[in-house]
Amino acid sequence: MAALGVDDVLVIEAGPARDLLHINSAHNPDEALRTFLDPVGDPHFQRCWTSDSAPHYAANAGLRRRLGGRSLYWYGASLPVEDWALADWPESIVTDLRGSWQGGRPLYEQVAADLGIDPNRLDSQQPVLKVGGFRLVRTPQAETRFGDDGRWYAYSPLDHWRHPVTGAALDGPRGIRFLCGTEVLSVDIKDGRARGVHVRETGPNAKVRRIAADSVVLAAGTIESSRLAIQVLRAIDPSRPPRLNGLTDHIVQGFFLRVRDSGDSGDDRAPRGLSDVAPGSYVTACEDGARSNLFVTVERPEPDVLLFDVRLTGEQVPGTGSHVTCEPAGEYPWRTTVTAALAPADRDVIGRQRQVLDEVWNQLAAEFGLTATPLAFDDFDHPVRTNAFVLPESIGAETSEGPFTWSSLLGTEDHEGCTLPLGDVLDDRHAFTAVPGLYACGPATFPRMGAANPSLTTLALARRLAHVLAAAHGRQAHPVTSEVDA
Repeated sequence: MAALGVDDVLVIEAGPARDLLHINSAHNPDEALRTFLDPVGDPHFQRCWTSDSAPHYAANAGLRRRLGGRSLYWYGASLPVEDWALADWPESIVTDLRGSWQGGRPLYEQVAADLGIDPNRLDSQQPVLKVGGFRLVRTPQAETRFGDDGRWYAYSPLDHWRHPVTGAALDGPRGIRFLCGTEVLSVDIKDGRARGVHVRETGPNAKVRRIAADSVVLAAGTIESSRLAIQVLRAIDPSRPPRLNGLTDHIVQGFFLRVRDSGDSGDDRAPRGLSDVAPGSYVTACEDGARSNLFVTVERPEPDVLLFDVRLTGEQVPGTGSHVTCEPAGEYPWRTTVTAALAPADRDVIGRQRQVLDEVWNQLAAEFGLTATPLAFDDFDHPVRTNAFVLPESIGAETSEGPFTWSSLLGTEDHEGCTLPLGDVLDDRHAFTAVPGLYACGPATFPRMGAANPSLTTLALARRLAHVLAAAHGRQAHPVTSEVDA
């Protein structure tokens, strides 16, 4: 927005403006993994809602309240939403993402180029790993590795203000200010229009104050943005139920497997293709009915040992069974409750994912000379093992090779979305249909999530929204080719 001539942008963050490095840049690999998977020890972790569907949206589900937020934790996976999911999106937005935007390249291609990843679809890229009938490509990841101790960082908008390795301050875009340590309590509404926000700084004796604004953008994460939206919509129409339906998260399950790589010892049971595979992350799309992507991550934790992290990430369909509800009260913020339920179509995805995982396991077992008994899975709603099982004190304590199956609880993938869908609560210009001057961004605005990590689409839509806002304030919008220009 700054490059478009908007010179008065205020970013309000509830957390502090410290610890501005990505966790995999600031910490060694084991410590970073623990911070990501076991957030209890992370001082920035906070959950601002109550779950009535525990263990979903409880335990490790929450926000990272710090400037930069989840961009300082993600792994950089950058995949576009699939065509079968985009079929339920507004046509104008799909055209901008996939076809052409403002007479130039589509948004997906522009943002992918900025992130340094392959903008082509998975099925048009050259496979580099074959596991049975699955042909996988390198996972497009917006990450940079440095040093010799396994450190790396994924893209963050903060890269424009501080060096991603040293943390040194940079001369960032002009006209953008940050107000940290400040909670947004509510959106200020006057004459039916958003006119600013009511905020309260953290700390003792903090007072509520109003900040005026021509436009307000909700970008607080799906559940917090939903809370703010519910408060606004209820103020506009007191008869409206204080609830937003459609809450989704990705359905994720998989298994870990450790095998001895005995290729150098004369044992020819393992084909060179898998024995020699380079460590890293690989991905392929499953058939459309599974609504999932298959990821295979290969590591060498010690000499002659391969660790396979095999997982599927699938779509939970938006529906009325999952929602964010607020309890109206005289003061803001309203108490927020999350309800999560899996529809029959979601249970079908769980079953199809397990079939794919069994296929992959059988193939790995055959190629490494292991006995392939059927995979045993826990109840998805009450798993004994989650992806945190990969932490050293868990998987390291096991004496067998595995496979060790696991599943993620809803709300712990950091992919929540779909409560403020474009084309419904929002129009195709990202604005609330019922509240002029109020906008939203992020996965909350997705009509359907698809199977892809939402970050690439979030960045693409943020660029689109920046131009909408600039045009609304009389600035000349024009095509851009770098993230800093958005």
